[in-house]
Amino acid sequence: MTVSAGDGVLMRAGSKRVLRQHSLLAGLVVAYGLIATWLAQRYALSIEHEKVTVLVMHFLTKVPQIIFFVLLWRLLHHTYVVRSEDRMAALKNDVRSFLSDRDRLFGGAIATLLMALVLIFFAQIKSLIPTLMPFSWDEYFMELDRLLHFNTDPYSLLHTVLGGHYSLSFFTGMYNVWLLVVYFALFASCFLRPDSAIRMQFLISFLLVWALGGNLLAIVFSSAGPPYYALLGLGDTFEPLMDLLRAHAATGALSVVDTQILLWDFYTAPNSINAISAFPSMHVASSTLIAIFAFRLSRFAGYVMTAFAVVIMIGSVLLGWHYAVDGYVGAFLAVLVWKAVGLLIRPTMRRMDSSSHVPARL
Repeated sequence: MTVSAGDGVLMRAGSKRVLRQHSLLAGLVVAYGLIATWLAQRYALSIEHEKVTVLVMHFLTKVPQIIFFVLLWRLLHHTYVVRSEDRMAALKNDVRSFLSDRDRLFGGAIATLLMALVLIFFAQIKSLIPTLMPFSWDEYFMELDRLLHFNTDPYSLLHTVLGGHYSLSFFTGMYNVWLLVVYFALFASCFLRPDSAIRMQFLISFLLVWALGGNLLAIVFSSAGPPYYALLGLGDTFEPLMDLLRAHAATGALSVVDTQILLWDFYTAPNSINAISAFPSMHVASSTLIAIFAFRLSRFAGYVMTAFAVVIMIGSVLLGWHYAVDGYVGAFLAVLVWKAVGLLIRPTMRRMDSSSHVPARL
């Protein structure tokens, strides 16, 4: 197949337009990377390259699963919603339409690369938390939790209702699929139409939520969380909770105890990636952000992801990962960032769309 000169001009114009549409996101990622690099050099952070590679590969290995779920969703859509006479032919048309959209593929590749860098920079700065600000806010958050919950530890209230073995295994399972859900939402959003204002709002919000919440606030209010309260020499306040979780783990059911121990081992090992940080809860923050984003695409998807975010918030306390205030602040941060980015990005995207004569869409 030959490409005419006119087609070549259109392709180059389309590529330039897609690059302009990603200019703000790229600028923020570059700034994020410069900060991460400066901090690493300033504090002599030395992380083995293999560990960084694992982060990238962990993201990339989820791509086939994400593609499978997208194809399954489209197949179910054609089967039960549209009720296509030939659902496989309709699915093939979907794939052909996607693969023939050069702007979408190019924009998706750019966004995927940028968001992969965001994950690397986030992990790099997070590893510096114990160096920049040793864990020192746990007692305060424990006391704040009690103050907000009628002088009672929130976990004890939740375990009274949801402390059964099957319930704990359910919440553990939901917690375990959280990362796949985040990757799915992130990867899927990357390959929405590059001129979609909602897409860009989500991508920039994702970056800022993780940079501001997972890095900045996590450093300023450095805390480890209930599983490590006693290990920090702060007393046995959460030992009843840990005893409940150990008893659950002893049944052979799906448990979080081994993971919590593993993360502490990583934290205490030299030149390792620190994965411990309680405030704010990035599980809750990211789940809330995805729920907001999902509502802009589909009311049904929004309800599903809202339910998921609620489960993650409950599970974060029930399973001992977080103080309740970690989740409250994480959810509030996601809402605040989404609204702020919306005010910032919409006028910019409208100007780009009007100059290119392409309507903004998903």
